[in-house]
Amino acid sequence: MIRLLKYNEIDFVQYAQCLENACQNTDYANQQFLDIVSNKQWFLLVSGNYEAIMPVSYIRKFGLTFILMPKMCQQLGVFSKLDQPEINQQFYDFLASNFLVLIYAFNGDNHFMQPTAKKTSYILEKNNYQTIKKNYSSHRRRNVRITGDLVGNIHFKENWTDDLKPFFLKNIKGTNKDKDNHQYFKIFKALLEKNIGHLGVLKYKYAIQSFIYLYEGKRNSYLSLFINGYPLSNPNFPSLMIDHCLQRFIENKNFDFMGSDVENVARFNERFGAVSYKYSILTNDKISLLKNLWKKYRIITNFAP
Repeated sequence: MIRLLKYNEIDFVQYAQCLENACQNTDYANQQFLDIVSNKQWFLLVSGNYEAIMPVSYIRKFGLTFILMPKMCQQLGVFSKLDQPEINQQFYDFLASNFLVLIYAFNGDNHFMQPTAKKTSYILEKNNYQTIKKNYSSHRRRNVRITGDLVGNIHFKENWTDDLKPFFLKNIKGTNKDKDNHQYFKIFKALLEKNIGHLGVLKYKYAIQSFIYLYEGKRNSYLSLFINGYPLSNPNFPSLMIDHCLQRFIENKNFDFMGSDVENVARFNERFGAVSYKYSILTNDKISLLKNLWKKYRIITNFAP
């Protein structure tokens, strides 16, 4: 039987113990990370005495609760000592039956009793950098050479500077409005202030050209933010930025590119030698949500964050 615990009802000692013993990748379920990216707007679905758990992030709009993945958090899902498709299916069905789900992403280690919609991510398994670089495509190896005008004019920084915020807000892509840009920046800065992850900046002639934020989990480094200036004065700057990060981190942790199903982005990842993996999602379009609204009205309105 699946039961729901509001945030203030969660036993975080048992929560942490379940994550510690889980066979799935638990990086995104880390409480400190999840609290920041969701602003503590998440609840927990539990099976048994924390034998299996599933954190769920939500937003409140028009007096209703909608399930939505937090910014900068790609996957959550079910966490348990053994991954059991029948248990995972129970969590999936509970969420689908009781809530208006915009999108919820399970982790790549979750399996189900029935087919599910899926998305794609790309990962590069840890190894020494020289071995990793040998597996770059020939095109990518050319891209990461620092030659000609780049010599002496390109600099990599890991420290915060005052020009970072205006660059971030001007160049971030894929958001719907200016308010979202500021929310992303607020989350990113809060994570940095808690020493969760790493900042990387590429400067050319002292002007920012490329910016990266890596979330550091137990197993992986995650490319949570990757922002490039527009127009780029050199099309190789994004490749140089990723290559620099791999030099720093790939020997100790896997590097997860966090997507994508966009063909150009997928090819960019693959040229570093990254391989794809799938993770399940539960999602609904606006029409489906409207059809389900009255059916779920009592549960949706009675859930108070």
